[in-house]
Amino acid sequence: MLVTHLQDLGLPKNSAVVFEIMLKKEEWTAREIIDKIGLHRHLVYEGLNDLERRGIVKRIVRNDVFHFRLVGAESLLSKAEEQYAAALEVSRMVRDRKPSEESLVTFFEGVEGVHAFTEFVLKQKKPLDVLGANARFRQFYPEIFDLWNEKRIHSGIPFRALIPVDVPASLLRDVPGLHFRRYDGRLFPSVAWIFGGHVAFIFWNTRQQTEIILIRHPMLAEQQRDFFNVLWKLAGTKK
Repeated sequence: MLVTHLQDLGLPKNSAVVFEIMLKKEEWTAREIIDKIGLHRHLVYEGLNDLERRGIVKRIVRNDVFHFRLVGAESLLSKAEEQYAAALEVSRMVRDRKPSEESLVTFFEGVEGVHAFTEFVLKQKKPLDVLGANARFRQFYPEIFDLWNEKRIHSGIPFRALIPVDVPASLLRDVPGLHFRRYDGRLFPSVAWIFGGHVAFIFWNTRQQTEIILIRHPMLAEQQRDFFNVLWKLAGTKK
């Protein structure tokens, strides 16, 4: 699945296969990659050279042997952010549809909307991934957040969050049961909650003016989850 999504982000298949295996440890020789994935030597070097041209892989000489390591993925992140922006634009277009149409979209607003939405998330009992977490849920609605998180833990729902480096980790570090990593991407205009076959785009404007667009669309959810997983694997665990 990751290889497919990397191809969606513009990597040739050989490069995507090499990229995926290189996520498993910090540094590789070409021989180690060849032995691990079983591709022909020529195809492995083709993938490594492509990743090096893109600035994703760095080549190091040690004891007269080339070693390769992942050093960055700005080109992938740029493409992924374009896809995220496109998905967000689709959600806005859907929001403006005629109310009489059969809907796979639900809208929530304000304090009552946040409470209703977060209860809906709990009822799905699906792992939750949050892209672009900024701690505003906790800051704007502490009375809702604390109880919601207790219920989530009790229900055994896994919770991962990717936090932009612009957001102080201290705002979320002490949240019980939260696993988070920090990434070097810019802040997105909204926060995305991904769970089951749903994606929710949340605009934490103020306590009274929060807007949530909940979309039930398994394919969109899978695409956003793949995007999240790519960022998760690239992100450092430094708190």
